[in-house]
Amino acid sequence: MSFTSQVIQGAASTLNFFLSEVYMAQNFEVVELEADEPKPGDLFLFKLLSPQAKWCGAHVGVYCGDGEIIHFEGKVPGHHGPQMFLKPLEGVVSKQSQRSLQRSRPLWRVLRRRGGVDPTVLARRVREAMDADPPLYHPVRSNCVHFALHLLGIDSVSMDVDQTRTK
Repeated sequence: MSFTSQVIQGAASTLNFFLSEVYMAQNFEVVELEADEPKPGDLFLFKLLSPQAKWCGAHVGVYCGDGEIIHFEGKVPGHHGPQMFLKPLEGVVSKQSQRSLQRSRPLWRVLRRRGGVDPTVLARRVREAMDADPPLYHPVRSNCVHFALHLLGIDSVSMDVDQTRTK
């Protein structure tokens, strides 16, 4: 697959995630944390703080249980600018407490996958992600959305779903 095709598919999958109400309604439901506790596999969407990045949607992490969220981001070099969107950055996978993340970033919403998530499969994927060398981060081709959907067993390019849902 060519670089251009990868960029187009990555951008399309990210935009589809944030803009397609049909996709969201078919695969996720909004969770009100005041009325319900988070469950492993819930997606936490945080508002982006950078004025340049607000159009991109949100920063996404996956609730692991025990008050922790795993997320993926790029280590931004000291110089910002349009070139930041053209080349990959060093990727950083981290787990943080839900409270810590909510203190540092405004929470936009929480989504729960319809049909649920198998907590055993999720825990294995989280362990693998934490133990592996992180992939390169690219704002369009390999970002927090792709990472989170992979943990949930959703192919972010085609938005196909695998068999890791609870029955």
